[in-house]
Amino acid sequence: MKQRLFPFALLLIIVAAMGCNRPSPEKTNPAATITTNDCGQATDSVNRVMASWSVAQEDMAAYEKLCKSHGEEIPVKGYTIRAVDLLAAMGMPPALADSPDCRFKHIRVYIGYRKKMGFKLYISPVDGACLKGSDPSKWQAGMDVLLDKHANPVPAGIDTPRLTSLNTYVLDLNAPCPKTCPEPPLQFR
Repeated sequence: MKQRLFPFALLLIIVAAMGCNRPSPEKTNPAATITTNDCGQATDSVNRVMASWSVAQEDMAAYEKLCKSHGEEIPVKGYTIRAVDLLAAMGMPPALADSPDCRFKHIRVYIGYRKKMGFKLYISPVDGACLKGSDPSKWQAGMDVLLDKHANPVPAGIDTPRLTSLNTYVLDLNAPCPKTCPEPPLQFR
């Protein structure tokens, strides 16, 4: 019995010593708990997600038609999102929204629909919007900004008639589930 007790006691001492060397939970870095990966997006090209503005308009009209065919009013055509919200969601300092590096302070996402592909989500920068304060009646929608073939902003708003003949684009950032969604859905850390 004594021969078995010594290795067991030695094992307990080693485990206890290892436990003492670990940082206490209050001293751990919360950022270290977030899983990191080597996605390498900086070298990826935005051009692969560009969609022609005319195609996006067709898909947005198809979405409206789909809603109406089901006897529904068009619930939402799009959403305006503040840069500060996007930065916070990406874990970046929201103060960057007011830095010169953040050229556009808002983006707008539009819902579209294409048969055999399903729902689409188109994104464009927005210039001159202001969603400040608690009274939405004082907010300013701003103007959508289209992109050229190099993903540079075109200096005229979407409502400018001459843009229909130009090669202008929005971003088609639709990455539908299930391939790009966690299993089970809505996993949070």
